[in-house]
Parts: sequence; C-alpha cells; structure tokens
Amino acid sequence: MRIHNPFSDWKQIQFYATILVFCIVPMACVLLFPDIFYKEYPIESFVVFHNITEIFSIIVSFSIFGLGYYSYSQSRNTQTYFLSIGFLVIGLIDFMHTLGYKGMPDFVTPNSGNKSTQFWIIARFITALVFIIAIFVKPNKRYSAIRENLYIVFAFVFVAFVYQLVIFYSHFIPDTYIHGVGLTQFKKNAELVIMFMLVLAIVLYSFSKSLHSDKQRQYYLGAFIICFFSELVFAVYTSVFDVFNVLGHIFKVVAFQMIYKAVFVSAINEPYEKLIHSNALLSKEIQENEEYAKVIQKSLKEKENLIGEIFHRTKNSMELVRSLLMIQSSDFPNDKNIQNIVEDTSLKIQTMSLVHDHLYRNKDLSEIQVSDYLLSLTELVKSMFPNLGNGVDIKLESNQGVLLLDTAIPLGLIFTELLSNSLKYAFTDVKNAKIFIKFQIDGDRSHFEYKDNGIGLPVSFDTNDQKKLGLSLLKIIAEKQMGGNLRIDGTQGFSFQFDFPNNLYKRRV
Repeated sequence: MRIHNPFSDWKQIQFYATILVFCIVPMACVLLFPDIFYKEYPIESFVVFHNITEIFSIIVSFSIFGLGYYSYSQSRNTQTYFLSIGFLVIGLIDFMHTLGYKGMPDFVTPNSGNKSTQFWIIARFITALVFIIAIFVKPNKRYSAIRENLYIVFAFVFVAFVYQLVIFYSHFIPDTYIHGVGLTQFKKNAELVIMFMLVLAIVLYSFSKSLHSDKQRQYYLGAFIICFFSELVFAVYTSVFDVFNVLGHIFKVVAFQMIYKAVFVSAINEPYEKLIHSNALLSKEIQENEEYAKVIQKSLKEKENLIGEIFHRTKNSMELVRSLLMIQSSDFPNDKNIQNIVEDTSLKIQTMSLVHDHLYRNKDLSEIQVSDYLLSLTELVKSMFPNLGNGVDIKLESNQGVLLLDTAIPLGLIFTELLSNSLKYAFTDVKNAKIFIKFQIDGDRSHFEYKDNGIGLPVSFDTNDQKKLGLSLLKIIAEKQMGGNLRIDGTQGFSFQFDFPNNLYKRRV
C-alpha cells in the first residue's frame, strides 16, 4: 500500500521551507547577535502587545469551537467536533493566562510571572494532547458517547479545576518562573515534553489518512512546526518581557491562524468545495447528456427518414409488381379466370401498399389511424368496381384509434376481401343495396362488424369447407394470424363479426 508523503510535492516543500526560515532566522539573529537584537521591553508596552496577541489567539480558539461545534449537526465530522471542544478549553485557559499576566490588574490573587506561566504550560500541554488524540478520532465514525451538552459541561468543569488549581492551590504545582532567576528546570522540562508531543503530532499527521485533504494536512503540520519553535523560545527566555517572549507570541499567533484554517477547511470550506466539485461534475454530465441527446435525436431522425423511405420504396415496389401482373394478364384478355385472379391479387397488393403509403405520410412510423385507413380502402375497392361501387350505399363507422403495421395489413386484407365480394356477388339490383361497416377499439380488443343486404349465402354453404382462396385466406388471417374470433351468418344478407386482440404485436419503431 502506498503511504502518503506530505513532502513529495514541490509546493509543499516551498511552504515548509518558508515556515522554517520564518522561525529559525529571527531566533538565530537573537542568539548570534544578542547585542543587536536582544532587548527587554517596558512592562507597559509589552503588556499591550501581550494582550493583543493573546486576545487574537483566544478569539481564534473560540472561533474554532464555534465552527466545529455548530457545524457538527450538518458535517457530522467527529474529529472536528472533538477539536472544537478542546479549543474551548484552550481558549478559556489562555484567557486566564492573559488576566494573570504580570502587569495586568490582579486576577483574584496577585499576578506574577509564575502564575501566568503555569496557565501557559497547562494550555500548551492540552493543545498538544488534543491534537494527538484527535488524529485517532475517525471523522466519519459515529461514537455513541457523543453528547454535545455533556462535553460542554465537561469542558467547563475541567477549566474550573485548572482555575482552582492555579489560583488557590498553586503550591501543588512546581514553580515555573522565579523573578530575578528566570525559568525553572520544571518549566524547561515541561517545554521539552510539549515539544516532543508536537514532534509526535507531526509524525502522526504526516501519515494519517483521516484528514480531508493535503491542504488541511499542510496547515496542521505548519502549525505544529511553528508551535514547536514557539515552545523552544519559551524554554530559553530569562524575562517575561524580553524579545524571546515577543517571538514566542508571534509564533503562537501564526500557528493559531493556521490551525483555524485547517479546521475551517474540514468544517466549512471542504464540504463547500465538495459541493462545488459535485455541481461541476453534474453540470458536465448534463452537458454531455444534452450532446448525447442531440446525437441520438439526429440518429433517430435519420432512421425515421430511412424507414419512411423504405415504406415509400416498398409501396413503389408493390405497385411495380402489380403493374407487371396487369401487363402479363393483358396477354389473356379472354380468359376470365386469369383476369379474376389478377384482379384479386392486384387488390391485395394495393391493400398492403396503402398501409405503407399511410405510414410514409404519418409522423408515427409504427401505427396508422384506423378510420382514415378503412376509408382509403373503401375508395380503393369502389374505384375497382366503378359501376357497382358508386351505386351501393356504403356506411362506415369507426372510432378514433390506431393500429400497428402488423395488425393493419391483415385487417385491410379481410376488409377488401369482404367489400369486393359484396360488390361482385351480393347484389342483383344496386338501387337498394346497402353495406354497413363498423370498427371499434375497446381497451385491448378491437371489434369489426360487416353487413350487407344482398342475397346472402346459399343454404348448403359451409364456412369450414371452402376451397376458394378468398374465404379460406380470410379465415386463416382472422383466426390464425390475428388470433381472433370469427362469426359468419348468410341467412339474411351477409353478416361478418370479428373481434381480435390489438396487443398481439409490439411497436417496432
């Protein structure tokens, strides 16, 4: 498994190099050229500087608390929440350190360098400890012990304990600063322990995978490095008002600013960056989908045009076949059988051709309007029998509905077969000749009814024993191909009733 190396990026190397220069150069100048750079400041001036830097640090601590604590309900970042509680404690102890500094009005008990330094050591120890513990807190893991108000209470109880210990029971804590002598060995050892804890934090955060981003890791590591040098400075000063104290507080201000940025990245900035990134990806995906949709629409339009052209060419090909049949039949003008066969075949070809003609003119290449189609077939059959067709009263009723190509063609063949037979054989006198046609779509079934008042069928006529192509083809189409129910009655005129499912086939286009 590849371990993240925070120093592998050149920009990060520049960042850490800048921090090291920022920390080392001032310290080196003071240590190497003390006659030029070392000085002690008047208590009045230094207290003002100290208050400004400490108040800034306190505000940053409380801001970190506010960010982590109040964003937890949305971010559910347990690591940031833990840090926020820790910085509430750090901010309150730093506040007591500021009030207890020598030169400030007495904070309950007389202020001294030892008193403020004890608050300082506790605050810095808690800072290092909080960061070490925080790295083991998984940001996205839910802990059952998380109780927001309970942790706030615990923080205030701990701060109250520190207040009581330093203010009223400071004799239980070893001295950290003696006026006229400087730092005690305990103070120096405590600073070394804190520095060791900061080095440990640097190692842990360098290779941790629980951080949100390299930017957050960079801010944390930068802050720890500066805190390390800050503690180093506070381990060597001799006066609470000297230049080392100035450098230490400046380092602390810069370090706390970086800590704030690191927490801000995880609590506020990082979620918004993720949201912006997600929106950018979504916008890109939407744009790509729109482009794909245009390509698909263009392709679909091309296919529709192609299918339409196929329908048109199919119609023309059928008309060509029909013309060839008519030409061939002209060689046998006196043979009635050939002429009848050619006429019947020609009508069937025209029936199928008419479906493709309707589909070609229709916007929908899968289905046609039934009423328009049946009306066109009626006119087609009447045109083939001009003397009879114009004298017969043909009444067509059809509700608005559509049929698929695979259903329309066989229905058209049945329709033209019935109508042509009526015009040829049913009527001896066309004066009172009537034909009634009704088509209705009812849900998933269609009903077709055909009647004429002609001579009907012979008494000996058996629909199940017909050898002629017309009626046998009609029965095959109606019952076998269309899966319908067929009823024929020829006692009083001719009656044909036929119902079939209109969901037998699926759309193809």
